[in-house]
Amino acid sequence: MARSKFAGEKTGTGVIRRLWPAERELFKEHLLRLDAVTRRERFGTAVNDAFLENYATTTFGVGGLVYAYVEDDVVRGAAELRGLDDIVAQTGEAAFSVETGWRRRGIGTDLFGRLITAARNRGIRTLYMTCLPGNMAMRRLAARFEADLVSGYADVEGVIATGGPTPFTILDEAIDNATGFATLALSIQRNFWPATLLAKALRA
Repeated sequence: MARSKFAGEKTGTGVIRRLWPAERELFKEHLLRLDAVTRRERFGTAVNDAFLENYATTTFGVGGLVYAYVEDDVVRGAAELRGLDDIVAQTGEAAFSVETGWRRRGIGTDLFGRLITAARNRGIRTLYMTCLPGNMAMRRLAARFEADLVSGYADVEGVIATGGPTPFTILDEAIDNATGFATLALSIQRNFWPATLLAKALRA
């Protein structure tokens, strides 16, 4: 199975990291930037801004985990792991979205790898994903991670056996979480501290 990059490793000029509930606005802005075609590929149907705003609000509730490709403090791609509220079933659902101008850079591959690591560490043994039959990019991505693809009338379902956690996957995610949380803390400081005080704190 393809491996994910280690925590905090850069993809292009950005970085793959976990998003926290306090960063919900970044996720929402990413969804609202998706064009009509990308929205349909992500959700399987046409959706409007109101739907996306509500979706972003509820995503960080119980049973959801979001990783993102962040470039210059802006989310350009996101991967969601759902189903953590029913861990007894040992199954989860994966979903992805990458803005048009940031495709073909390996971002989806790195997001997928990160999501598989998170799933393994949470006892999820089977990961499901669905896409439209014409979404060849997502089908190629699923195949790269050795997903079993089953074509239906309206969609294609991919099934991935994730494997169990290892000391390396646990350490990888722990480092990633620490990096993501530190980034969030710095962002909060930037928003609430006067620029001069922040500069002094960073030099200390």
